[in-house]
Amino acid sequence: MKFIQILFSFSLLFTLFSCQKVINVNLNDAKPQYVIEASMYEGTHDFKVKITQTTSYFEPQSVPLVNDAVVTLYDNNLNALPLTATGNGWYELPNFTALNFNTYQLQVAVGGKLFKAQATMPAHTNIDSLSYQPFGGFGPPGSQDGDQLVKVHFIDSGGVKNYYRVLITRNDTLQAKPGNYYLFDDQLRDGLQIDAPLFTTLFNKNDKADIQLLGMDESVYDYFNTLSEVITGDANTGAAPANPNSNFSGGALGYFAVYSSSSMSIVIQ
Repeated sequence: MKFIQILFSFSLLFTLFSCQKVINVNLNDAKPQYVIEASMYEGTHDFKVKITQTTSYFEPQSVPLVNDAVVTLYDNNLNALPLTATGNGWYELPNFTALNFNTYQLQVAVGGKLFKAQATMPAHTNIDSLSYQPFGGFGPPGSQDGDQLVKVHFIDSGGVKNYYRVLITRNDTLQAKPGNYYLFDDQLRDGLQIDAPLFTTLFNKNDKADIQLLGMDESVYDYFNTLSEVITGDANTGAAPANPNSNFSGGALGYFAVYSSSSMSIVIQ
């Protein structure tokens, strides 16, 4: 994922076409910022962190990789666990076991700066079942004329605020476009059965749907929620686009996410 600070391109375009007077605009490069992307999953996995920098407006295809950072994970008991640089901006801690209800802290020291973030893994939530039915409406862009709506069914943990993201894979291809983001909380269904219609991706007969239900804390949910607004240009926010709300202190972009996870698959008959 690439983060580029918002430039007023559309305002400039409007100005140039609405005025006959020539206006010289100085598009100075914004000061590069560090971008940290870190995802930890419930259970035993290799914990990986990717670090890059933002790019110039004039060089959007060139993403600087950061290979000289000192990256440290602190577990629930504040034990320091260093990650090893593996190249191409990646840092890794092999075979790390992440547990529910534990709080983890990630620290990145690079370029004379120190960035910190923390996230807590929520309770595990099992997917009980998946179902599908004819959609009977207008599908999302890129639905390839699919007409089958998949639903994920599970019971929410009661008495605590829960935040969810659903990852949808169609025929072994992750649906990762902005319109495929599916985020929600349990504000109206605390402790109850949730039957979530995955209307962001429709399916055809004989398609395979792999569904992953991710639980996260509020700071991570806020990051992905604001990211969705930025990349889809949500006009309902009433504010100019900006960078997503990172949970890193110190001015870094990106996120440190700690996920509970449950998966299930279904073939559309």
